[in-house]
Amino acid sequence: MNLTKHSLKFSIISRLLILFVATLSIIGVTISIVERNLAQEKLTNDLNVIGEILSNRTIAALVFNDVSAAATNLSAAQFHESIEAICLYSQDKRFFASYYKQAEQIKCQNSIAALSEASTLYFDNSMEIVKPVVDGNEVMGALRIYSNLDYVENTQQHVILVIVSAILIAIFAVYIIANHLLKRVLAPLQHLHTTARHITQNVFSDIRAYKAKDDEVGQLVDVFNNMLDSLADEHNLLHLSEQRFRTLADQAPIGIFLRDENDKFLYVNNTWKEMTGCGLPINLDEYKHRISHSDKLRVIQVYDDARADNRSSSVEYRFATPQGTRKNFLEKMSPITLDDGRLSGYIGSVLDITELKDARHELERMAFQDPLTGLANRRFFNEHLKLEIANAQKLHQQLAVLMIDLDHFKRVNDTKGHEFGDDLLISVAEKLSSVVDDDDLVSRMGGDEFMVLIREVDSSAELDAVVKKLLNAVLMPLEHQSLLDVTTSIGVAVYPKDGENVGDLVRNADIALYKAKDFGRNQAVYFSQTLDTEIKNKVRLEHKLRNAIVNEELKVYLQPQYDATKQKFVWAEALVRWIDKDEGFIPPDKFIAVAEETGLIHELGFVVLRKVCWYMQTYQEQLSAIGIEGIAVNISARQLFAKNFFEQAMAIIGEYQIEPRQIEFEVTESLLMENAKQAVEVMGQFKRQGIKLAMDDFGTGYSSLAYLKHFPIDCVKIDRSFIKDIPEDKLDMELSSAIIAMALKLGLEIVAEGVETQEQSAFIHSQGCRLMQGYYFARPMPIEEVLLLASVKA
Repeated sequence: MNLTKHSLKFSIISRLLILFVATLSIIGVTISIVERNLAQEKLTNDLNVIGEILSNRTIAALVFNDVSAAATNLSAAQFHESIEAICLYSQDKRFFASYYKQAEQIKCQNSIAALSEASTLYFDNSMEIVKPVVDGNEVMGALRIYSNLDYVENTQQHVILVIVSAILIAIFAVYIIANHLLKRVLAPLQHLHTTARHITQNVFSDIRAYKAKDDEVGQLVDVFNNMLDSLADEHNLLHLSEQRFRTLADQAPIGIFLRDENDKFLYVNNTWKEMTGCGLPINLDEYKHRISHSDKLRVIQVYDDARADNRSSSVEYRFATPQGTRKNFLEKMSPITLDDGRLSGYIGSVLDITELKDARHELERMAFQDPLTGLANRRFFNEHLKLEIANAQKLHQQLAVLMIDLDHFKRVNDTKGHEFGDDLLISVAEKLSSVVDDDDLVSRMGGDEFMVLIREVDSSAELDAVVKKLLNAVLMPLEHQSLLDVTTSIGVAVYPKDGENVGDLVRNADIALYKAKDFGRNQAVYFSQTLDTEIKNKVRLEHKLRNAIVNEELKVYLQPQYDATKQKFVWAEALVRWIDKDEGFIPPDKFIAVAEETGLIHELGFVVLRKVCWYMQTYQEQLSAIGIEGIAVNISARQLFAKNFFEQAMAIIGEYQIEPRQIEFEVTESLLMENAKQAVEVMGQFKRQGIKLAMDDFGTGYSSLAYLKHFPIDCVKIDRSFIKDIPEDKLDMELSSAIIAMALKLGLEIVAEGVETQEQSAFIHSQGCRLMQGYYFARPMPIEEVLLLASVKA
């Protein structure tokens, strides 16, 4: 090992020598100072002794005032090399005698300040001692001795010479010993250094450092060798991991890539090559060139943001392969950073989402499109309407929302089948679409309900023209088919006067549609605040009706039926009456309609049936005495076609132990025709139990004789509209006669409703109808008043 300036050996030896020299120097300085003090102390003691001797010798000379004797005594100081001069002062503090080693170097002062005070003063190169001359207890004078410090200086120089010599000898000895020891100690480190330099040439070489001894250096060698072993193991593991990653990446179903910090592709797996149709070498600019133009700027912005923020990102874009295939990719990439935060590159994946996007588009189409007609569905209509409202608000325009519902569509399905009904809906969709402009929107909300959005409504006349075209379009028949008499009803709401949001416009169009149905169908009704108020009143009435049913505020009146032949009452019809504590009498046609719409008709119907059964159970004898053998109860469509209605009705009749023949159910003609097949089935169940069945309001509907003969009815009731104008209206007389004749031919009982005069009663009776009901015979009345009736003569 060479002892160069930057070698470890040089560093150790130089530091040892510096430390050793510093230590010896401190010790030498300390010894020098101590020796100087000791020499100075010895000189002081010697001078004090000499002074004591000379003091004793000069006492006699002072006593006898003998200057010569005193000078002779003081000359004895010449034998001490350090004494330069001695001055003797008498008892009166005056100069008396002196001694000079060399004349005129030191001159004695003429007097001394004090005789009895002994003192020692040190100067740079000299010292001064004052010593009193005492004879017994009397001070006779004083000696002042002047001395140089040559003795002290010489002693100190000798000590320093010895110390320097010792330091030089020690330095040489330390260098020799340290050099020898370091050669032995650093030899393993030299070997370790040589091994390390070889390892730098081949990082994963199997060469290892030699361990000479099991000392600290040997432990360092062990650590070094263990480190090399760990690096070799990590290299093997890293190599294995890389092989695994490469195998996994090559077999992965998604594209995997690796780019450097300059966006050059370093690695791509097989799937990436298959997906993109590209291979290495390729740079990012070439890859970007194949991204769809409409997506390119967004993709570049994502790349730039990921680079600037040093974060993971994902982006979706369309890509054209070199083979011309267009695909949709979802790319995710993450930056690879070094420990100091510098960017090293990117690793990422590419997923082919072409099929997923196609499926998504199909799902979106299905989510926003009616599968039967191909029209927009409710969801799309509402979203589109929201956008159009915002646009109309911005441009200060009007738009219209039309809610369209086919009239009696259920009858089409029942008579022609659902396949025909679907064909009808498709045809209606086509007809509606052909009427409106391309910018307008037709959608199917469900069932037989359609919605139309008319943009840019400039005037009411223009909107009326479109509405009329829509009404007429539905009446156009299917090819080779007849639409029967299916028509349509339309409710119209206009933005902004009828609503400023989707919910209000659709709700108000629905209110208008409801009114169009209520007015007789096959027409269009525009929403107005009057309609809104009417709906709110119906909601209020529904709430009151619900409470009235719960609190048993409804009353069941009876209107007797008169037999003109027997000239007595034989039957009665139950009619519900509502006298509200706030509004007074509420007409049945007002709250019955609300009950039908809200479903309260079920509860209301059972309230009436239960009350009628209670009447028959409680007042059967009194009613029989009058002639009333049974009571008729009106049944609505909702009740008749409701699930378990037959079981519930029979349970109530059985609860009161009433004979079924004492009960008659009246069903309107139009109700029976809504679902003739189910009506026949349910009516047959009641008929088999002995309950009488009557067709109410006969003549106002559209039933044919073919249907009429299948209904298991016992009686028909001629509607009051045919009776009220008799005898003034000859046509009503002819129609009434025809209805009576037809019913008699079919073997049915006949009840004429609304008989209010003697002329009407006589005419009806003359035509063969013996059963009559009306104010001429008895008005609807509480059970208590009914029990007071006597027989009424025609």
